[in-house]
Amino acid sequence: MPRKKSTELKSAAPSEAPAPVSTPVAAPITAVAQTAAYHPADLNGDGKVDAEEKAMELEFRRKSLEDQDAMRDAQRSMTWFALFGLLLYPFAVVVTSLLGLSEATKTLGSMAPTYFVAVAGIVAAFFGAQAYSKKK
Repeated sequence: MPRKKSTELKSAAPSEAPAPVSTPVAAPITAVAQTAAYHPADLNGDGKVDAEEKAMELEFRRKSLEDQDAMRDAQRSMTWFALFGLLLYPFAVVVTSLLGLSEATKTLGSMAPTYFVAVAGIVAAFFGAQAYSKKK
């Protein structure tokens, strides 16, 4: 559910312009007062989080968690695929050699150093990120 603009909310401010509030110049607003009045779910800026804004914020958080979960699943799948490819690559070289495909054996052999470094980088980055996030 996409986030609504403040003008689309039911509880949007009335169309009349609010009366200007005069504040004394000598009394600056403290940082505590500024942060206490602001909430990220308050889209229309009225200082209150109504039911619609709360529902939108909860939906946004739920979608964000689902996206993070899907990203972790995709990374895990990619890493396992790369790891199996890393383990099966030598067998491909042996099989082409046994089948008498000397050109394929030569090509696979020349690609091996680059392939192993690239796949090992993917696997190391995934496991390193997992270890770092658990440590944090």
